[in-house]
Amino acid sequence: MSAAVIYGTLIAIGFAVLQSNVLNPIAITGVVPDIALIVVVFLANKKGSLVGELSGFGAGIAQDLLSLAPIGFHAFSKTLIGYLVGKTQGKTFLDPIFLPILMVFVATLMQGVAASATAAVFRIEPAFSGVLSARFAVELAYNSLLAPPVFALLRFVPPLIEAERGGFA
Repeated sequence: MSAAVIYGTLIAIGFAVLQSNVLNPIAITGVVPDIALIVVVFLANKKGSLVGELSGFGAGIAQDLLSLAPIGFHAFSKTLIGYLVGKTQGKTFLDPIFLPILMVFVATLMQGVAASATAAVFRIEPAFSGVLSARFAVELAYNSLLAPPVFALLRFVPPLIEAERGGFA
């Protein structure tokens, strides 16, 4: 297993724990940013579907264990997002502001739809009420605005930095 998989998964789990326990003081209308989701999107785009899936699963399970959600509730959506965003690896130019905002915006929408569909299947809450709520709009804005600084910070983590290409060995 590569260092990127291990470090990426540990970073995503660490942010899941951090947002569950430490970020409550910066909550807006009770909504805490989903930094673990932002990390999963970054890792999946930089390192591909395998790293995206594993980090998404790890972060999701950590969130499930730290919340009242059934085991697998967050893990399902974050694993799915890690896989789908991982398909963009090498196909997009990651500028420092616009693309991180767009990718995290879409990932947050996907997570909301996946969570609502899962909740509907298991009759946890009324279907799609979460995606249409003001709280979800705050989470969407919060995650999107935090994407560029989180992506910028993650670019300095040594195991996640891409190796230089080109030249002769």
